[in-house]
Amino acid sequence: MAELLTVGEFSRLTHLTIKALRHYHDVGVLEPSWVDPSTGYRYYTAEQVEPAQLVRRLREVRMPVADVRRVVSAADPTARDSMIAAHLDVLRQELTATAAAVGSLRSLLTGGSAGELTFRQADEQQCLLIDGDVDQDSITPWCAMAYPLLYAVAGRWGLTPSGPCGALYAFEWFQAGGRVTAFLPVTVLAADERGLSSDGGVRCGVLPAQRLAVAVHAGPCRDLDRTYAALGRQVLERGIGAAGPVRELYLVTSADTDDPSQLRTEVCWPVTTESS
Repeated sequence: MAELLTVGEFSRLTHLTIKALRHYHDVGVLEPSWVDPSTGYRYYTAEQVEPAQLVRRLREVRMPVADVRRVVSAADPTARDSMIAAHLDVLRQELTATAAAVGSLRSLLTGGSAGELTFRQADEQQCLLIDGDVDQDSITPWCAMAYPLLYAVAGRWGLTPSGPCGALYAFEWFQAGGRVTAFLPVTVLAADERGLSSDGGVRCGVLPAQRLAVAVHAGPCRDLDRTYAALGRQVLERGIGAAGPVRELYLVTSADTDDPSQLRTEVCWPVTTESS
């Protein structure tokens, strides 16, 4: 029988407190090798030191106790390593999101420019379109699906993109989510258009002509609210707002650059005229 270590000795070897060892015993993560039935004293073996060190590190990176239990009890090293790698991927994503949020907060505090207001008459435009019923939490993954699909369908139909892709957001969408329309402008002959049918939810349609107040947003989409605020405030103050969805045009996207500061999005607010 392997030499037994008292809980105190095991604590010194693993840097886990006696309280922590008791907790990990109770939740089935790290059970003692033997518990004296008469005294209740817990004893461990030297072979349990490495698993205990693993437990401590997994908890330091905030792995849930239930997942730690599965990792420690995994008989297959490959499966164990796969579970750890999956958790590390989650941590990396959280770190990236936190860094982006910190950058966004710093930008807000320094009061960077939100873009200059201009006006433009948008002509009627033939597009491939796809609709989705999404909210603000699901808009990013939905867009990650929608735009590659639009370009893929354009390729299958032999259509040539004629401008940057974009999206239409009804004013009500910002309150509780709802219908969003992603679009890709294309060059389509009228005769060809009649022969096109829906493909994966993608359809051929026309964006109507619209007078727009436009501001260019520089940087990641998480800061778009600042450009919306600056643009919308000017439109409201002038009393020139018109019915219809807000358009976003994605001039420089993550497909074009790895630098978030280089991203460019046009926010286009429907208006009736240029001045009140």
